[in-house]
Amino acid sequence: MQNFRIAALATVAMMATSAFMGAQAKTKNITIGTNKAGSVFFLLGNGFSKHIQKNLKIRANAQPHAGSSVYLPLVNNGEVTIGVNNSLDIGSAVRGQAPFRKKLSNLSVLARVWIIPFGMMVKNNSSIKSIADVRGKRFVTDVTSVVSLGRLNRLYLASAGMTVKDVISVKSGGVVKNVNMVVEGRVEAANIGLGMPQVRKAHATVPGGIRFVGLGPNASDEFIMNYAPGAYGYVGKPSKTRPYITEPVRCLAFDTYLDVGPAVSNDLAYKITKLLHRDWKKLQKAYPPIRGTKSIVPATNSAVYHPGAVKYYKEAGVWTAANAKQQAKVAKETR
Repeated sequence: MQNFRIAALATVAMMATSAFMGAQAKTKNITIGTNKAGSVFFLLGNGFSKHIQKNLKIRANAQPHAGSSVYLPLVNNGEVTIGVNNSLDIGSAVRGQAPFRKKLSNLSVLARVWIIPFGMMVKNNSSIKSIADVRGKRFVTDVTSVVSLGRLNRLYLASAGMTVKDVISVKSGGVVKNVNMVVEGRVEAANIGLGMPQVRKAHATVPGGIRFVGLGPNASDEFIMNYAPGAYGYVGKPSKTRPYITEPVRCLAFDTYLDVGPAVSNDLAYKITKLLHRDWKKLQKAYPPIRGTKSIVPATNSAVYHPGAVKYYKEAGVWTAANAKQQAKVAKETR
């Protein structure tokens, strides 16, 4: 019996040591999952991997994939260390909503890295002055390459008390194609990123230019965040880079986060978060897309922040009561 107990204890010790060694091995090589090479996600993932490798002395590299729905499950099971993903996809993943068949319960986020304003584009000479005017007209409801954007398109309609049944529903293969469909007159309206280069090109080439239409009267902040976790209200303002916005327009925005799974320990999450926060201004100079992101820890997260990240944010004095409230809300929704 004594020999049996000794053998059992030895087995447990070996298993614990093996698990510890496995966890240690994972921290020696970081992979950051991104969209295809040439995308903003790949640009950011590649930049962050270089910064992590240089400063934390951990080998890191960006790993491009066909789409975020491909590598989010890999982050969840630890095959990919970190993901660069939008808040809509992450929100859907941790809640088991389409296109994910089951909850990806191991996901959490470290930091917001990029803000994507999103609104309804029409030609300037269009009769559509408010979202209600899109009733009965051709409107892009689904984007096959980014399934989660369909929820935002429906949110836009719901903000004026409408559904897809109130419009002529059209599918698109991508957000860039949305721009072309409006320009070519194949649809009257489509939701598009406000700052996309293709939008500026469309404004310069379409007679009379283009403009954006705001949300309907139902779109309170609570309504938006409940309808599409990860989205929030955003006011697009006139600027030199957005000549098609001549007066403030309230539309939507969603974020891009660095998300992690079981491959990232509390200690590693803490170190990466601290590095990002400390060097954020330096990173902004190097990577133009993130220059508009002032805070990397907003209280609009669609998945919980990693405990290691929360520890750092509290120490840095940037974790607010709003963060704590949202963290508790998301934890309850996704448990």
